[in-house]
Formats: sequence, C-alpha cells, structure tokens
Amino acid sequence: MTHIQLSISERLNFFPKYKRPIIYTVTMLLVIVGQHYTMQMPLEPFRYIRQSVMSMLFFLCFSGAFLLMVRKSRGRADGLFLFLMFMVGLTNLISLTRGLTTGYASVVQYKYMSFSMLVYGSVYAYFFQLYPIEAFRPGWLTIRRALLLFLPTIVVLGAYLLATRIFHVTVPVIDDWSDLVGALGNITIWLRLFVLFYPVLGLMIMLRYRKNYREWCENNFASMENMDVKWLGDYIFGNFVITYSCLVIVFSNNFRSVLVHNFIFLFFFLYGFCRVFFQKNPYPEGYFRAGMNESKAKIMESVEDDITCLSGVEKGCLCGEAEKNCLCSEEETMKKCLFTSKLPEYRDKLEQWMQTEKPHLRKDFKLTDAMEILPLNRSYLSRLFNEGYGERFYHFVMRYRIAESKHLLLTRPDLTITSIADMSGFSSPSVFGRAFTQEMKCSPMQWRDKETSKNNHQK
Repeated sequence: MTHIQLSISERLNFFPKYKRPIIYTVTMLLVIVGQHYTMQMPLEPFRYIRQSVMSMLFFLCFSGAFLLMVRKSRGRADGLFLFLMFMVGLTNLISLTRGLTTGYASVVQYKYMSFSMLVYGSVYAYFFQLYPIEAFRPGWLTIRRALLLFLPTIVVLGAYLLATRIFHVTVPVIDDWSDLVGALGNITIWLRLFVLFYPVLGLMIMLRYRKNYREWCENNFASMENMDVKWLGDYIFGNFVITYSCLVIVFSNNFRSVLVHNFIFLFFFLYGFCRVFFQKNPYPEGYFRAGMNESKAKIMESVEDDITCLSGVEKGCLCGEAEKNCLCSEEETMKKCLFTSKLPEYRDKLEQWMQTEKPHLRKDFKLTDAMEILPLNRSYLSRLFNEGYGERFYHFVMRYRIAESKHLLLTRPDLTITSIADMSGFSSPSVFGRAFTQEMKCSPMQWRDKETSKNNHQK
C-alpha cells in the first residue's frame, strides 16, 4: 500500500516539476501552427483581426504603463518595464493611425530582409533586454553601459550608411532565399545579417545574468521570498518566442505572418503586466541610493589609516606581487590593503551588533543595513561575508535566525510554529520550515521533541 502511495505521489510531483517545459513546448507549437494558418488567411478578415488585436495591445500597454507609473512601490526594473510598455503602445498607436490614413498599418514595411525592418526589430530587442538586466543585477545598468549594449546596432547602421551613401554600393533586391544566396557577395547583405543577430545576442546576455541572479540575491538579501526567478525565466522565453516570430516575418515575405506576432505581444504584456504589477518590490525604499554603483566602490576611512596601510606597499602593487605584474592603481591597492587589515575589526563590530541589536529579527533586513555600524559600501560589505566568513550574506543571517528559532523552540513550548517563525525574523512559516529542515535535517517540531526528550533523559 505504501509503495502504491509513493508511486502516485511521484506521478503527481511530475507535473509541477515539468510544468514550465510543458507550457513552453505547447506555446511554441501553437505559435508554429498559428503562423502557418494566418499566412493563408483572406485579406479582409486578416485586416479586421489585426486592427482589433493592435487596438487591444495599444489600450493594454498605455493603461498598464499608467498604472505602473502611479504605483508608489515601483523599482528601477519596473520603471524599465513601464517604458517598454509605453513604447509598444506608442508603436501600435502609430501603426493604427497609418492604417486609417494610408491603408498600411505598420511603422515599417514588411518585406523580405528589409533593412529598415531589421533595424526596427533590433531597437526593440535592445529595449526588451534592459528590464531583465536591471532585474537580475540591480544597479549595474548605467547610462554608459546601456549605450554600450546598443553599440553593435549603431556600428552596423553606420557601416551600412557608409557603404550605400559614400561608396555607393548597390543594394540588391531580395524576395526569397534564392535571391539571398545569390547576393551573399554583397556587403550590405552581411550587414543585414549582423543586425539580425542582435536579438540573439540579447537572449544570450539575459541567460548569462540569470545564471548569477540567485548568487547576487544571497549576497544582498536575507530572504528569497520576493525574488521571482521563475517570472524572469518566463520573460526570457517570451523574448525567445518574439525573436522566432520576427525571423518568420523577416524570411517568409508574407505580411500576414505579423498577425501571430501581434498576438504574442498581446499575451506577453498581459501576463508580464500582472506579474510586475502584483509582485511585491523586493528592494526597500532608498535601496538604490546606498552605494549600488560598483564602479564607485569606496571605503570611507581616514587618511591616516590609508597611509599606515600603504607603508608596506610600493608603487601601487599588491603586497607580495612583482612590480611588473601590477595591474591595480594605487587607490585600488590602498582599498584592498586597508580592507584586509581591518577585516578582524569589521567582524568584531558586526558580531557585536548582531548579538546586541539583533537586526536579523527584522524581516526586511538587508546587506546595506550593516552600513549603520560599518563604514563600507555594498560591494565591500559583500566581500566582508564572502572573505571574512566564507559564506554569503543570506546564509550568514540564516544561521542567526535558526539559532534564535532553536532558542525559542526550547524555552517557549507554548509558542506555535507561526509565532516562532515571526519572532525569528522569517517572512513566513513555510520559509522557516524549509530553512530549518534544510539546516537540521528534520522539522522544527521533530527537533524540539528530540531535544526535549534528550534533556529529560539526562535529568
């Protein structure tokens, strides 16, 4: 009987585990079938359905952007998603206006390998990658870095204009694959293909930052409750579907293929708006004003301490390194040397603060709160835990919270698990139960019964 129950349980657990891969697969099949069907639609129903979908998309994006704008708890990443919704809404408004005035409802003309269409798509691919980059690594995205992300498109566009306007390179007319293969010797064809590669580059960048997202969170937060990694994974998959749909439009030479593209945008922003709007902002108010720019990482110490630390350092090289191998500036070397020499002092201050003030009992406790007692910015605070304790901030705080919960379990048998979780700083009983079980290899109640039985036996 037990064997049958376990078998049924394993089958039921199969669906939650593979839910997203199944949904992704079904979605791709629907898109492929939809593309095949819509490219054979009569013109009149195509126009009517497309204008209806674009009207809904315009209304959804503008109203969604407005609701995000008036929300008080909006983070930087949410602001970028707001901007993206506004741009898509504006584009659809312009397309609808052109459709009513000229009869062609689009910002650009949908033709096989059209350069204007490729640049238009790469601009949108650029806007789409800003949100997950900021969500995966808050504070990293500066204006300079944002411009560098767009640099490939600017370079290709400049090279295309240089070739066609200055050197008068002939732009071949391409209508199908045979024309494309025959014109591969023309430089303008390769420039178009380079532009076409940019959305794929954006997907690669998103996947790269997604890989390190959990590590970043554990270095900065004491709770993972509001870190919605699954939604960001859905966002990347949505971008993949949009990229695929763009490729179909570029190479099909059938303007009816854009209808499924509009449907994809409609469902993407409907789902995305709900996730962004109803998700609790994991970053407390003022969080991004607390030294989030890693390029300006500084330690606020006195000049006298700096000079003392540098007494054994020559010409800006790290202690023990050969001068010819030195790649660090004198200022950077001073910071590293100063930080290393003061690491024991920082640890003593931190542990005393944790024992007396018990900041870990606050549910919103975060890395930058340690600035109250340490003259370090976020970057160096993260190094304090990684180098000083050999663990991330999240695990450091979790040790203190579990220790507090163990104390309450033994000394306050009248308390429920919910009360103990709340008094120990955990955001919810479920989070407390998972963390405690992972650390102690048993549930809180099992641990209390075991310890109580042990104490009674010793008496």
